[in-house]
Amino acid sequence: MTRMIVLLRCLALAHFGWAIVLLLISAYFGSGMLRTLAHLSSDNAGTTLLRFLFLAAAYTLPLAVLGLWMIVLGWRAWTMHPRLRLALLISHGILLLPGTLAVYAGVHATRAAEISTASGGGLLSPLAMLPLVFGVPVLVLALCSITIAMTRLSPREEPDRDHN
Repeated sequence: MTRMIVLLRCLALAHFGWAIVLLLISAYFGSGMLRTLAHLSSDNAGTTLLRFLFLAAAYTLPLAVLGLWMIVLGWRAWTMHPRLRLALLISHGILLLPGTLAVYAGVHATRAAEISTASGGGLLSPLAMLPLVFGVPVLVLALCSITIAMTRLSPREEPDRDHN
């Protein structure tokens, strides 16, 4: 049983770590957008501000919400919440797709950067690693979480709501 607790605590710490990364990236985008607010066009302040707020929300909110959900998953893993298995399977089942696509894009981007560098270009070749920097950890966390949920966590039966 203590091995299970250690395993879940490590899983919780991984979720907390990802939450910090996601919240910091969201804060970085948000602060960058706030710095550009003063440089916006002054023709029609209302429409410019609405567009700005929409773009700020589109860039920052998804990352912030995902970071907050990672905190919730980490807390559930730390406290061994009864519905942890379901939450891990659904959340990381969904995250498998973006993680896989990011790794796929990163592999192809590094191949294209290699070809570009060989022909004398390749100024932005280091940016080809960016999808891999995010995709590999997302994929590893998703696969580890799904594996732990499937092999180590038992499905808890829901309380029967028909019988009082």
